[in-house]
Amino acid sequence: MISRVSFFSTKSLNLRPSRRKIMNSIKTTGFALILVAFVFFAGTFTGCDSSKKAQGGETAKNDPALLVFPGKDTVLKSEFEYVYQKNNGGWDAVKSHTRDQYQEYLDLYVNFKRKVLEAERLGLHETESFKTEFEGYRKQLAQPYLVEKDVQEQLIDEAYARSKELVAASHILIMTTPDSPPADTLKAYNRTLELRDSIVNHGKDFDTMAQNYSQDPSAKQNKGFLGYFGVFDMVYPFESGAYGTAVGDVSAPIRSGYGYHLIKVTDRIENAGKKTAAHIIIRVGQQYSAKDENQAQQKIQEIYKQLQDGADWEETCKKYSDDPNTANKGGSLGNGRLIPEMENIKRQLGGGEISEPFKTAFGHHIIKITEVEAVKPLEEARAEIKSRIGRDARSTLSKDRLVDRVKREQNLEMNDANLKQFVDRIVEQKQDASFNRGLWRPNDSIYQDLYALPLYAVGPSGDRYKGTVRNFIDHYLKNRRGFEGATAQEAADKFMQGFIEAEMLAYEERQLPKKYREYRELLKEYRDGILLFSLTEDKVWRKAVEDTVGLQKFYDDNQENFRAGERVKVTEYISEKRDIIDEVERLLAAGKSQGEIDSTVNRTSALNCRIRTQTYEKEKAAKEAVMFGKEPGFRSAIMEYGKAFRLLVLVETVPPGQKTFEEAKSECITQYQNYLEETWLAELKESYPVTVKDPVIDKLFK
Repeated sequence: MISRVSFFSTKSLNLRPSRRKIMNSIKTTGFALILVAFVFFAGTFTGCDSSKKAQGGETAKNDPALLVFPGKDTVLKSEFEYVYQKNNGGWDAVKSHTRDQYQEYLDLYVNFKRKVLEAERLGLHETESFKTEFEGYRKQLAQPYLVEKDVQEQLIDEAYARSKELVAASHILIMTTPDSPPADTLKAYNRTLELRDSIVNHGKDFDTMAQNYSQDPSAKQNKGFLGYFGVFDMVYPFESGAYGTAVGDVSAPIRSGYGYHLIKVTDRIENAGKKTAAHIIIRVGQQYSAKDENQAQQKIQEIYKQLQDGADWEETCKKYSDDPNTANKGGSLGNGRLIPEMENIKRQLGGGEISEPFKTAFGHHIIKITEVEAVKPLEEARAEIKSRIGRDARSTLSKDRLVDRVKREQNLEMNDANLKQFVDRIVEQKQDASFNRGLWRPNDSIYQDLYALPLYAVGPSGDRYKGTVRNFIDHYLKNRRGFEGATAQEAADKFMQGFIEAEMLAYEERQLPKKYREYRELLKEYRDGILLFSLTEDKVWRKAVEDTVGLQKFYDDNQENFRAGERVKVTEYISEKRDIIDEVERLLAAGKSQGEIDSTVNRTSALNCRIRTQTYEKEKAAKEAVMFGKEPGFRSAIMEYGKAFRLLVLVETVPPGQKTFEEAKSECITQYQNYLEETWLAELKESYPVTVKDPVIDKLFK
């Protein structure tokens, strides 16, 4: 049987589904019925060429029309095949399906198409809310396509190779920012070269030089030592410099966003895996139990002895650790990188092992390794590495390569003369200082005659796209940043670099529907998903809840659907804490009232215990079945309730009979939704008749 999971199959719902959840389901699995429709992208129709959709006839010998909605739309055989295979196991699987299976899906699909046509008739696709939401999803969907696949694969392979090894290194930092004027950048670079020369050619000690000259503030204490680190622990340029330097060597100057680094690699070891660590810390100070170093050292040694004698780690941590953020969580520090001293201890421990006490600037510690996750095989690690690359600075390598390719393939031509004309106008108006700092705003009366001047052109001959001064200004206003110390022309050139990069990515994004069918079809599914959500919410979900008169009438007309067998009404006491439920049980045994119990167990927190009254039907009861056949006041044993605990008290037994409207309301809403949808589909069938080309069904996937 074909899966009926779909946007419109809401038979089991009594409220509308989550819009975000629906959109995510489209992205991950493809909506079973969010299918082909008209899609507009950047003002251009991206569905099948409308000239090919001859109403009522075949558009091509091998791609005939399957469905014809006279005067409205035509669905081709290839369109239906694409969405069918996507949601039913793929091309190979569906070739063995029967005609009945195709027909079953086609019937649902016809209803879907009618809803899409109705949404379009109502103009939902032209509303600002739709355009805003669709644009947001379109941006998300485009991101995986805006990378150079070969670069991405190289980065994945590189990161995986590095993940097998840890590097220990020290560094010297001479600071300069990415936006520093060229003269300042050159000065920092030359200073870094001088320091390297002193170390490599004149025998100066690296640690001493780091302590005396590094502009990393921590170097005064740690002499530039960073401890052991692995892939993704450092910014990408630094990581590459470290992994590319042999043990004992000092790297050439390495540029990162912080400035220039000299890196000395002191060790390389095999990565034993990702370790999750926990710690107990004793701090020194008047606010802590250890007032001085001697007390702290004595305490940590006694704790260590207790642990060696078999004391429970979590209980010991809770009793003694001076870290308020982790003491009640077993001291967990996660699996991220720690400060160098702790990382060095962590590196030497295996799973379950506990370190001897040691001291850092923060206090006296004991570390335990609570979990070790071995380095995964590449195929298992690929998805995680790919995700981390996307959040890492190295992702810009793929973007840069993509931008370069678009420039080359689309024959980028720059118009430097027009940019200079714009800059000259700024200088003439004595606005260069504010322009350089990113504070400038255009005055139309002064600059309007320049707005249409082209600054670049891309695209095939005869269909060139031109970016103008106005586009450049819009980019400037949206991405304000400053270039102190630069001339107006230098600042404009820097602004232009970011502008061209953004424009090339935008140009490539506009080509995606033409280049990738999967992307084009996914856009269609999202587009129709948004439309159908809005329309169904109005016609079915919201109406079923808000139309109280219609809901009451539906109940009155269909009372036979809302009868119940024997029921019990019970008071439930629910808590995530066993000791709270134990106390509830003791209070009940002592004859305390519900109000007295509530005020007692919830005196420290209103969230300690939830008290509610529920009704259960005998035929549908699970653990609640124990309450049937008992007298009022009967109390169940304490039972598990997910991650919580529950205790039930019988209020009364209700004989079989008609449910009241309030008792049946949730069930009634569900049935009313079904009624509204069936009625709506009948109306749509009248409004949007369809001709199904039966002979074409026999040709599907052939």
